[in-house]
Amino acid sequence: MAAIEKAIFTNMCMIIDGNKVLVENRVKSWKGYAFPGGHLEPFESITHSVIREVNEETGLKISNIHFCGIKQWFENDVRNVCFLFKANTYEGEIKGSDEGNIFWMNINDLLKSNELAYSFKDMLTIFLENDKNELYLTCKDYNSILY
Repeated sequence: MAAIEKAIFTNMCMIIDGNKVLVENRVKSWKGYAFPGGHLEPFESITHSVIREVNEETGLKISNIHFCGIKQWFENDVRNVCFLFKANTYEGEIKGSDEGNIFWMNINDLLKSNELAYSFKDMLTIFLENDKNELYLTCKDYNSILY
């Protein structure tokens, strides 16, 4: 009989405007450049959660949302699953939140940055390459495996 795992579900969204992407300089529980996102609320759909989280952290209402893949890792015997999306349509003006400052950045500059959040460079592969759809951080040593 298989064991039942505890799991935490989160999301993250790359918002694209031409050659620029919306970046959050995270200052709360984890630090560094990443895309906006957060936790699903009980009984909330995954797509609605990313729309809500992006709005809370950036002030933007996104649409034309596309699923890119997932990131998985284990922490304290809990499986963490982050659903990764991208969107190229939005309304509103950007504003920061207590999660961090929000700003537009050229995607090539982001790829070269030394200020990326942990494992975010590997996550960018999922967002940018169509032949990869999963980033799995092994529970032993957090080696990155891209599928």
